[in-house]
Amino acid sequence: MTEHGALNFSLLANFVHQVINPLNGVTGTLDNLIDGTIAEEHRRQQRLKAARAQLEHCIMLVRNLAYFSQISLDSGNTNPGKIQKTCIIPQIIIEAAMYFQEMAANRQIEIDLMDRATQYRVQGNPDLLRQVFMNMFDNAVKYSAHGSKILIEPWIQRSTGTLIVKITSVGAPILPNEREDVFQLGFRGAAAKARVASGTGLGLYICKTIIQEVHGGEIAVESSSQTGITSFLIRFPTWEV
Repeated sequence: MTEHGALNFSLLANFVHQVINPLNGVTGTLDNLIDGTIAEEHRRQQRLKAARAQLEHCIMLVRNLAYFSQISLDSGNTNPGKIQKTCIIPQIIIEAAMYFQEMAANRQIEIDLMDRATQYRVQGNPDLLRQVFMNMFDNAVKYSAHGSKILIEPWIQRSTGTLIVKITSVGAPILPNEREDVFQLGFRGAAAKARVASGTGLGLYICKTIIQEVHGGEIAVESSSQTGITSFLIRFPTWEV
């Protein structure tokens, strides 16, 4: 088996594990609702919301695998359907964050978009851009400290005129020797492995591909081992309000 084939097989094995776990949780919740184990209405609503969040997480993982499969088969087609539409940044961020509100609430983590009023717009694929922010929030919620905040701050850099969206969290840091590799296919840092045993290694690779190849932007990471503060910066060279 080639190195590339072995990597794909490893990613597939991790992917299957990641999807099966939440699906088992949903199945257990439905079984308990059917047999009456969960009778009290408030608890029923809580469990149903948790099951929905788990299903939404599975959908995100499947989208990642579908996108990875698409670009693996045709490396020149990073934007399936060649979609070019107006992407309203605050709207897309809010839609992506909604998928993780339940997961964040369970860990007492708040997701806060600091500027909802300014309607920054970029041209691109809104579905793929939403997938980027979903991947970012998935990582942030998983690796952030209990009771912390995830802050999303969009602003215009005066020196370059570039639109920057900064996503900041506090928790497991990305070590200095890992920051060059964090966007590579299949890579998972030491702190990530210590916090969550398994992962697909697809999320940040897909983020980089979508931002660079589809939207002509850049994505970078800053992380402090002393404070545990990690920031991902997404840069869009062209934008409008």
